[in-house]
Amino acid sequence: EVDTFMFEGHDTTTAGISWVLFLLALHPDVQERVCEEIESIFPPGDDRPATMQDLNELKLLERCIKEALRLYPSVSFFGRTLSEDVQLGGHQVPAQTIVGIHAYHVHRDERFYPDPEKFDPDRFLPENTENRHPYAYIPFTAGPRNCIGQ
Repeated sequence: EVDTFMFEGHDTTTAGISWVLFLLALHPDVQERVCEEIESIFPPGDDRPATMQDLNELKLLERCIKEALRLYPSVSFFGRTLSEDVQLGGHQVPAQTIVGIHAYHVHRDERFYPDPEKFDPDRFLPENTENRHPYAYIPFTAGPRNCIGQ
């Protein structure tokens, strides 16, 4: 796990940040709102260090990050080994089968994300997430083997 924290994740973090910046550049209205949010917490000329409380107040920026990771997950495909038999799409899949999960497509399921190609940070407002299936958003995978660095 030390290796994971020290040496892994640089490329995925870079990709995630790049997608956030790209999407904000494509949506100047959202970019302006993010700038206003940041300036409300860190006024121009205020060079104090950020606190966890400050970061927790950046709600719109957090939603933009989540939406960017929904549209462009850093790890879009991962595998899992079934620990038990599973009924999947009318087929019996036996335990110990390796299955592939494509987060890119999971994140575009119209049952959970209407107009799934649209950049809409408000998908992650509390009222829009409270009834969403817990595995409908998996940019860091999910379950006991999810990304330790998320």
